[in-house]
Amino acid sequence: MQNGLLDFGLGTVLGGLMLSAGWGAFWLAIGIVGLSRRTCGWPVMLNSLTVLALPLLLGWGLLWVRAGFAPLGTAFGIGLVVVPLLLLGFALRQAPDGQRAGTHMLAGVQHLMDELLGKHHGCGGCSHEPEHENEQGGIC
Repeated sequence: MQNGLLDFGLGTVLGGLMLSAGWGAFWLAIGIVGLSRRTCGWPVMLNSLTVLALPLLLGWGLLWVRAGFAPLGTAFGIGLVVVPLLLLGFALRQAPDGQRAGTHMLAGVQHLMDELLGKHHGCGGCSHEPEHENEQGGIC
């Protein structure tokens, strides 16, 4: 019983850490493109690398400490999906304006991606203009 609870707890922690590492990898890819376009600086890359590497190191350390015990069981696998399911639950809840909270989060992520990749800087939205470069070198 106690091993099952420990496995479940370890799986939950590792599920959250791997979700965070995936988020860091996503922003690292965005940062690399932004850095190559010169629309964002090195601090974005450093933050992304930190959010990628720290959870991976912590997860590896937890698994290394756990390696001396019995093999991981089903409770560990169930624990891995707890944090992603919680995130999905929060994304599906309604915001005060009636939309889903996940919709607001995706809009915020899209806005930040546009900022880091240099879209729509110094132009009128580009929906009515042909493709051109803006002042920062980004493509509108």
